[in-house]
Parts: sequence; structure tokens; C-alpha cells
Amino acid sequence: MTNPNQRQKFFQPSLDNIDIRQDANLEDFVGECYQPLLNAVHQLCSGQMTELFVVGKKGFGKTHLAMAIYDEYTNQGLDVIYISFAELVMGEEDENALSGLEYFDLVILDDVGAISGNDYWQEALFHLINRVRNQQKQLLFLADNPAGELHITLLDLVTRLSLAPMIDLPVIEDLIDRSALINHMLQRKNWRLPDEILAHLITEGPQNAGDIATVLENISPLLTHLSRVQVPKKIIEKARQVIERETLLLELSDYVFDDDLLGG
Repeated sequence: MTNPNQRQKFFQPSLDNIDIRQDANLEDFVGECYQPLLNAVHQLCSGQMTELFVVGKKGFGKTHLAMAIYDEYTNQGLDVIYISFAELVMGEEDENALSGLEYFDLVILDDVGAISGNDYWQEALFHLINRVRNQQKQLLFLADNPAGELHITLLDLVTRLSLAPMIDLPVIEDLIDRSALINHMLQRKNWRLPDEILAHLITEGPQNAGDIATVLENISPLLTHLSRVQVPKKIIEKARQVIERETLLLELSDYVFDDDLLGG
């Protein structure tokens, strides 16, 4: 492992090109529905809590939250590392992949469910958790389901994961919360949408932060047209179609993803 003084910025290189994650901020999670989550995260960031297990379905914004917490720690001058098990399990089994991580102030472990059916990585994670706890450092787990529903066969690992306080990423059913979240995302990107398109996104778009960000990225090519004072009706209609199409595709992909997990 590298010298601890060289570790302040370490996460999977594949995230570098994802804009919504590069500028992630805890302020992105606005609305009453996010308050329990933010309370737990603030307890983690302030050291009142040593571990946290965040549960949220695909597209709910788990990785966006992880990057926001990552930046919160680095802004405090703390050492933090982000690991995606979805990427680790795709590569070769490397006994050094998780070695030395216990010396970071916070270890963020995303896609924990990816180790389902993988005895090697289950054993590796089990020992990592023990080492981190022995060093009195912090752990953040992120997964699609609670620990007991991840189909992990190493029971001692399930026990370790279950000891971490669990919090759910919410579905944003309240239109006021959804409006606040979307407006905050637009403000951070310095984007403006006509009222007709904004209203359509709020009422007909996705109900979770991650998918909302994806839809915004897909309608961004229209923004040059939307900057006009008088927006053509055909542009407004096209934007509505993009919102509806992308929302449907995201919902279908979530359905297929869940069906695959269930072995359907």
C-alpha cells in the first residue's frame, strides 16, 4: 500500500467520467424524505457512528451519495477510499486488493451484493471488516438490499454486516420533495428549464435521485434550444417525450435487474 499521506484521493478510475458523481454534494439530497438519511450520514461524518449500511435499489443514487460522503471526508482532510465490489468481482482474485484499507479513516464499500455466490470475496470482506474495527476506523456499506437478503453464504459475514445501522434511500413520492431535488440539481449545474418541461419532469419523471440525474443528462442536448426566451412547442414536446421514454426505460431496467437477482 502507499504511504497514508498519499491517500487523500482514491476511488475507482471508472468514476472519473461520470459528471453527476464528480460534483456530488450532500446538499443534493434535499427534501423532507431525505432527513432520516442525512441525520445518519451526519452522525457518520462527525464520528458519532462508526458504521452505516445504506440500502437502495438500482438508480436510487447510492453511488452519488457515496461520492458526496467521500468529498465530505476529504474536505475535512481525512483519508477515504471508495471500492466497488461490482468492479472487483469482474477482475481476477487479488489477495492484495483489500489489504491495508484498514488504515483509511473511512472505507466506502459499494455494491456489496455483488459478492453473492463468491466465496473468495465474501471471505476477503469478512477479514477486512475485522481489521477496520480493530483499527477503530469507519465503514460505509451500500447495497440494493439489507444484509440478510443479499444471498451471502458466509454467515459470519452476514452477522458482521447486520451490526451496522441500516438506513434506506427513499423513493421520492412527494412532489414537493421531488421539485426541491430537481431544482437543486439544475441550480448546481447552472441549467434552466422552461416551466412546462420542469413540471413534466416533476410529475412524470423518475421517483429517485439517481434516475432523475440520468434523465437530466439525456435532455441536456436540448438545453441550447431551451435557452431561448420563446421555446418552440416542438422542442417542449420532444423534451417531454425524452422524459417519458427514459423514465420508462429506467423502470424496465430496474425490473429486469430485480428479476435477474431473483433468478427469473
